[in-house]
Amino acid sequence: MFITVIGFITGLLIGLTGTGGGVLLTPLLMVLTPFPAVTLIGTDIVNGAFTKLLGVFEHRRLGQVRWRLATFLIIGTVPGTIGGIFLLSYLKARMGGHELDHQLRLMLGITLFCEAFLLPLDRLGKIKPPKTWVDAPIASTRVKLVLVGALVGFMVALTSIGSGSLLMVFLLLLTPYPLGELVGTDILYGLATMALAGSMHVRMGHFNSTLFLHIVVGSLPGVVVGSRLTRIIPERYFSWLFTVLYFSLGTRLLVG
Repeated sequence: MFITVIGFITGLLIGLTGTGGGVLLTPLLMVLTPFPAVTLIGTDIVNGAFTKLLGVFEHRRLGQVRWRLATFLIIGTVPGTIGGIFLLSYLKARMGGHELDHQLRLMLGITLFCEAFLLPLDRLGKIKPPKTWVDAPIASTRVKLVLVGALVGFMVALTSIGSGSLLMVFLLLLTPYPLGELVGTDILYGLATMALAGSMHVRMGHFNSTLFLHIVVGSLPGVVVGSRLTRIIPERYFSWLFTVLYFSLGTRLLVG
């Protein structure tokens, strides 16, 4: 039951802010359940694909998806995601189960600490978007978007973290769109990334159907509610909560 509740909370945060899936769900499940890290990562990614599919429909209905922006990001996510899966396969072939679990927990903990440092910079106005922007960005900006898509796709495939939290930081740096449109675009990118990464994790056996069902029962209604709250609740109210959670979960994974 508590897994379903956690699924609902993370779904709510995904719909509301574009963040909350891998960056909260995977670490929480690592702390609270006995499943191997690689199984939790794969199962969470598959759940993320379903959750973000529903989120895309909701944000599209609200007119909060920038399709052209998402296209450049998705072009990059394909090689990045495949690269992350290949690295995970390499590590799995050369490490025992316990050692691989330890290394993945370490990666997740470090990533959470980085997220916790970046988030306040954005909320305190230290991350500034460009002053000018057009729907057909110049070549250098296109390259940056593709590279961002590749980097985030790599991180998602390897740790399940990044499609919401990390990508949002880059989008805030590179574009001046309203937060609601960035969230919708972020979720569309996450759908493409997690669908690709999730299918590859399932093929590698990193998936638990029972765990998935418990999560998805909570996450799907959560993302619907969260998507509809984007026009009511300012996202800044959740900023410092995220920072505290990232530090706490990162510390727990590193010392646990």
